[in-house]
Amino acid sequence: MKLYVVLALLLSALAIQAQKPVRITYAEKDTSTLWFDWYKPVTKPNGMSVLFVHGGAFTGGDPVNQQPMADGLTKLGYNVFVIKYRLYLKGKSFGCDIGVPEKLKAVQQAVEDARDATSYLINHAAELQVDTSKLFIAGSSAGAETVLNLVFNPFTRKQDTAYDLYKTFRYAGVLSFSGAVLDINRVYNHVPVPLFMMHGINDQLVPYTTAAHHFCKAVDPGWMIMFGARTLYDDLQKRNWPVVLYSYQESGHEVSNYMFRKFTEMNRFMQQAIQHKIKATHFMLNKEK
Repeated sequence: MKLYVVLALLLSALAIQAQKPVRITYAEKDTSTLWFDWYKPVTKPNGMSVLFVHGGAFTGGDPVNQQPMADGLTKLGYNVFVIKYRLYLKGKSFGCDIGVPEKLKAVQQAVEDARDATSYLINHAAELQVDTSKLFIAGSSAGAETVLNLVFNPFTRKQDTAYDLYKTFRYAGVLSFSGAVLDINRVYNHVPVPLFMMHGINDQLVPYTTAAHHFCKAVDPGWMIMFGARTLYDDLQKRNWPVVLYSYQESGHEVSNYMFRKFTEMNRFMQQAIQHKIKATHFMLNKEK
């Protein structure tokens, strides 16, 4: 009998690990069909949902590769959606040789798509089991830049339809792994939103403080200043915003992959965010082995 119990538990564990997500189209744009993979909780639901935007320098990346992150969160009771968005610079680069207008268009399209995915979740909340008051948005690298700029620099004007969502909807929190914003001045036009950031101090692509993206030279076509996690934290904590920063000494852009294993930290932040218990906190940590 004990053997059968052990086998049953093993089969159950394998079934959890092999969850096949439900794929749902949320928009049709240009020649692109945009969708998200829906990963349902595999344990008792905690009522929270996470919309995740993958990285890839706006040139590549695949939502399918984010399954380890989604699986880790669903085991904690989260409802997870990983989106496919337009890659405007696919086949090119986001480096110093690409002009700023092209870079901005790549970011803008990603922001628009993440916003449309959010609207879809809001409009189909009941069938997707989403409590819109407990909806978080998260991203890694280019995805982190997307979610930060969606929340704080939404590429909208007051006459735009999308402006309504920006002004009326408030995410339960934002999680950024190696991200940065384009315009720090716009951050303060928004109602404070709990913000969780992880960033390597020696990030060679996305600045940890304030610097040119990819550290391009001022004479390069792609020279574009961005404001990273430390700059955001220093400014927000002065305003008593609910912000948490994990800084990793001697680490670089590899911190953008920490969403695959920092489930304890992510879960603590989201649990505290919905309880309105987030205070400005900075953790200075050594490089991981």
